[in-house]
Amino acid sequence: VGALVCKADLHKQQHMRGYVAMLVVERRLRKRGIAKELVNLGIQRMVEEGCREIVLEAEVTNQAALNLYSKFGFIRDKRLHRYYLTGTDAYRLKLSL
Repeated sequence: VGALVCKADLHKQQHMRGYVAMLVVERRLRKRGIAKELVNLGIQRMVEEGCREIVLEAEVTNQAALNLYSKFGFIRDKRLHRYYLTGTDAYRLKLSL
């Protein structure tokens, strides 16, 4: 149905930081709140692990992902030029906790 891959680890030997590596929901099951629930669960777990921030990358053209993460309070921290193998740019998104 869907999957969220994330981790929590020590960032620059200073504080815990969460990272969302991947979020996917089967195309036929989208628009049902599954991604929202997965992200919510991931954020809760990273908070439990003591993370002070969460970061991820999203393709600049992926408006659905950008809208979803903005609803959780993620902000565009940086534009990463030619981040993907296709040559597409990405935004690094950050959520301070």
